[in-house]
Amino acid sequence: MMRPAQRWTIAWCRGLASVLSLALAAPAGAQAPEPSAPPATGRVDGVIATTTTTTTTTTVTTAEGEPPPGWTLATLPDDPVSFHGLVDRDDAGLGPGSMMYPTGGLGVLGLLVGVATHAALVGGTRSRQESRLQLSADSVLDPYRDVLSQFRSLELERRALEKTPSAAVAHLRDAKDAPAGELFVQAVPAFAMTPDSAALVLDETVVLRPSPTSDKGVEQIVRVVSAPRVEADLRAAWGAGDGAALKATAAALMAESLDIALRQSRHPVDDTAPLKTLRFAFGDRERMERAQLLEETCQHLVMRTLRGALLVVPHRTDAALPAGCQPAPVVAVRRAAAIEDAAASAVAPAASAASAASATAG
Repeated sequence: MMRPAQRWTIAWCRGLASVLSLALAAPAGAQAPEPSAPPATGRVDGVIATTTTTTTTTTVTTAEGEPPPGWTLATLPDDPVSFHGLVDRDDAGLGPGSMMYPTGGLGVLGLLVGVATHAALVGGTRSRQESRLQLSADSVLDPYRDVLSQFRSLELERRALEKTPSAAVAHLRDAKDAPAGELFVQAVPAFAMTPDSAALVLDETVVLRPSPTSDKGVEQIVRVVSAPRVEADLRAAWGAGDGAALKATAAALMAESLDIALRQSRHPVDDTAPLKTLRFAFGDRERMERAQLLEETCQHLVMRTLRGALLVVPHRTDAALPAGCQPAPVVAVRRAAAIEDAAASAVAPAASAASAASATAG
């Protein structure tokens, strides 16, 4: 006669087996659809307000002749601006492989324990690998550490506001100092330099609220990529004049992100724009994105990605620009051979010295 504990264990295992069999019976590749309930929106003083935190990026269209309303950009803590090297996440994969899950004679329960153990091991390995990749990527900023340590967030915000089209009605203030009925914008920027050091990338979260005290707002995720620099000597180009190009480019990217976020909040457009495969410059390389093209200017493309974020990118080198645009500046060819020649030149004296020492010893 079985004990109650044994009967409970058998019943629990049978129930777990039933659940697993149902899960395995689902069609391969089937995924649960993501919820897409539209947020409830309303217009407050000419600005769309919503209670959702889901990223919404619906337009970059501007009404001709419409003066922008007054708005306040929230001050950030006066810390150094966030800069890091950009990691290509495709290089962070662990690669294909197989894994045997030891069950220890425990059947389904042992399989679950094995899967959970494997997931924990893979997660830890991936975290360590990504940390190493980030440390390696950050080395691209080594020549500019002293300059960037003195570049503060308040200086960045002031420079960015000066470059925005609505600078005449923009203010940099704390929430407590902003007028009660004025649009309040909170932006959190983070900058990265591409691995080839040819361009900067801004990733920014922007939240627009109808007033400083409102708990309603529109959150947007914006990425802006700068055009690749045209100079052959990138280190000299970025570092000259106490990092003048670094600071100016960062401010221009932030101004672009703020302008687009403000325009999209005022003038929503149809979300049914067709998806296209769009190619663009990313440093000295070319990338592509499957997205909705919202705007094309002489300088850049504005698109909404499949994840719902706004992406602002420069044209690729051989792109056909819109009518009336000036030809894009010619980017210097930065050959890997030049780097190899420099490395060989550095190694040659050491090799000669070693040969001489060997001959003397002989």
